[in-house]
Amino acid sequence: MTAESASARRPWVVLAGCFLVSTGFNAYTFAPASIISFFVDAFGIGKPAAGLSISVVFLGWVVFQLPSGLLMDRYDNRRLVYVGAVVFVAAAVAGPFAPTYPTFLATRFVGGATAVFLWTANANIVGQSFPPARRAIGTSLFVTSAPAGVTLAQVAGPPLQAVVGWRGVVAVYTVVTVVGLVPFAWALDAPVRNESALSLSGFAAALRDRQVLAIAASSFCAYSLFVFFNSWMPTYATEAVGVDIGTAGALAAIVPAMGLLARPGGGWLSDRIGGRRRPVIVAAFLIVVPALVAAAVATSAVWLAAALLLAGVGSQLGTGVFYVYVEEVSPPASGGTSLAVLMTLSIGGSLAAPVVAGWLVDVASWTAAFGFGGVLAVVGVAALAGLTET
Repeated sequence: MTAESASARRPWVVLAGCFLVSTGFNAYTFAPASIISFFVDAFGIGKPAAGLSISVVFLGWVVFQLPSGLLMDRYDNRRLVYVGAVVFVAAAVAGPFAPTYPTFLATRFVGGATAVFLWTANANIVGQSFPPARRAIGTSLFVTSAPAGVTLAQVAGPPLQAVVGWRGVVAVYTVVTVVGLVPFAWALDAPVRNESALSLSGFAAALRDRQVLAIAASSFCAYSLFVFFNSWMPTYATEAVGVDIGTAGALAAIVPAMGLLARPGGGWLSDRIGGRRRPVIVAAFLIVVPALVAAAVATSAVWLAAALLLAGVGSQLGTGVFYVYVEEVSPPASGGTSLAVLMTLSIGGSLAAPVVAGWLVDVASWTAAFGFGGVLAVVGVAALAGLTET
């Protein structure tokens, strides 16, 4: 292999390593979802309390996301990933031995906090590893690790539980992360960091950057829509469309499954139109609008499936593009902090959307909930008005 060919392949090897590291984390995040009844029995808790085993991971993520931005802009991102991986494995392995449910949740909170490195720092590393002309497709392929991890957890959870028990399922996905560190370490032989360490005043200024905040607000809406469809469509399918629980689950799975195509597809499209980011994001929101209307009036499983296919594409087409866009409009010295701001608002949307939508269904109607989705789409587009196009 020539030095030139090795250099050309390096970004893809970096992507492979970061993808596996993140896939393991995302599978860990949703590990309880497919075997929730075992948590209920093991700890003597109700299903709502059992759901906290997933929510607390996102809580740990969002609490530590902004401080991690400063670290990403001051230190070698490779070392941050290594530290995050060590803490992640320790937290995941400790979880099954927790004597009480609050203690178990504490290990999940710590595990969730490592996402600031296993996800956000890795996104930064992937983005910096690819040349500008391929940055969007590289980053978009990386963010596909999220639906890949969710799918892995949903599919592998029940059969793994039969072999290693629910305690083993909580920890087993760390193997994927550890395997990912091998190509990661092999391909990254130089520090990944900003040339100048970000000062505290620079960090504060980055948190107030209007362009970054606008893109992050748009991402908040996109993530809210994605989680809205994922969290409430099974219930909507059974209550409003009248399908059985098994069919409802299969229908809801369409949304994350479409991410395997839509996320890299958005990056590819962005690179193909001359590296423009905003048109792809706007198009994504425009696709969501007819999906919301179609879902709201669906009277059959086939009709709802078509709506959810559109929803899966629209809510994820711009996911990877947001990451590239926010780095391109931010000063070079604060790229990590800008990513942290983006992820803070994005995860905030993931936490808020299910609650707001559930409240609207409870006090008003499903129509009101779908209307809330429409408002999110409009705000997501409006937030980008007037921004610099790259």
